[in-house]
This record gives sequence, structure tokens and C-alpha cells, in this order.
Amino acid sequence: MGVTGSSVVRARVSHLRRKPTANRFVYGVDYLLLDEAALGGDTATRLFSFGRPNFVSLHPHDHGAAGRTGVDGVRQLASKAGIDGVESVLLLAHPRYWGYTFNPVSFWFMVSAPGNLRAVLAEVHNTFGDRHAYLCTGENGADIGRDRWTVSAKRFHVSPFFDIMGEYRFRFLLDGTRIAVRIVYDDGEGGGLDTSIAGTRRPLTDRELVRALARRPFGAARTTALIHWQALCLWRKGIRYRNRPEPPDQSVT
Repeated sequence: MGVTGSSVVRARVSHLRRKPTANRFVYGVDYLLLDEAALGGDTATRLFSFGRPNFVSLHPHDHGAAGRTGVDGVRQLASKAGIDGVESVLLLAHPRYWGYTFNPVSFWFMVSAPGNLRAVLAEVHNTFGDRHAYLCTGENGADIGRDRWTVSAKRFHVSPFFDIMGEYRFRFLLDGTRIAVRIVYDDGEGGGLDTSIAGTRRPLTDRELVRALARRPFGAARTTALIHWQALCLWRKGIRYRNRPEPPDQSVT
């Protein structure tokens, strides 16, 4: 399977919160990595559909940044930002299971002809229904190497237990067998969060979708429940709750 093929990703998601109170958890989560053909509705699977109901599905309005949706919107955004050489675009996301989805963060990977990462659009959704995206690029227009970090200032309210301050550092790995994303949040005061998503890729087939459904049949509903459970754990540890501020005027940082 090449870098740009559609995949089922059996991943582990980990969070490690630092000061003032430590909190750590690791959960298994199944993702789909979808190429442009799949995002256009062209797949050989019976259980997955794009833009219409199925056991596993994805709808165009589930994702979108800067008022644009889908691959065309991502390409337009890249072009506006001066990012050239994008040969293909892939989306890593938690799909809809039984019609429901929620993605704390999904990723649009922009890949060059040799299979290198040109840029990544990290699209963040919070539990209040807001969304914001961070455009990650290499230094001076270079590709994003697997050992390179990209940096973005935090502009968007995600966890009600953190203020909007500090910065994110992103690191990405994408090859034919594995995918990994690491996000380190530094609040500028010695606290923050270390998050990672890492897993193996399997071809997007009905057999792999059945396995994913059998592993975690509640899909994104389980993810939402776990988010609220961890919020309760933090509240019980005495972490101060921050009210939701208005989202930033710009939808992409």
C-alpha cells in the first residue's frame, strides 16, 4: 500500500497533562485515512459511503476550514498560502458510526509527487460546536520531514481547563504502513499537554471495517463520552473551569 492510499488506521491516542495537576490516559481509536477518490465517493466498499448514510460514513459538512469544504477547499487554502507541489490530499478522521461523529482533531495531509509531506491542515473541533484550523508548513517552504516540528500560536478554545495562550508544536509521520501525529502544547507557564495519535494502516476494505466496528462499535460516541469523563476527572482534581470565549475571527491560523 502506497503513502496515498485509503486506509483503516488502528490507533492509540494518548494524553499527558502536566502542571498544575498531572493527568494521563491512553485509549484505542479507529480512524480512516481517505484519499481523494474516497472523498469523492469512489470506493469498492459496501460498508463505507461518502455523503450518504451507511454503517460507516463521512459527510462533506463534517469538515471544513475558512468557509471551504473538501479537497478543493484545502487546495485553495494551500495555494493562497503559497504552498505549491501538492500532488494529492488525504484526510485522517474519525468517521460516522451509525450516523454520529465527533473529531477533536482531524488532519488534511498534503503530499507531493515523491510522497513527501508538503503541509498539514490540523482541523480542531471543540465540544461547543466551534472549529478552527492550524496550517502546518515546513520552514521556508520546505517539506515537513518526520523529524521536524512545526509551531503555531494557540488561538482557539478547546479544553475548558486551559486558557488561550502559549503555542502548539506538531510533528508528523506518514508512510505506507504507519501514521503518527504528536502535538505538544506549551502554555508558556510551565504547564501544557502532550498528545499523540499513532497507529498501523490497513487497506480500506469491508473486512477491515467490520473489524473496526467489532473492536469499538460505538465509535465517536465513545470518544465523546470519554472526553466528558476526563473533564469530570480534571474537575474532581480541582482544575479550574474556563468559560467558552468567542471563537477567533480568522478560521485558520
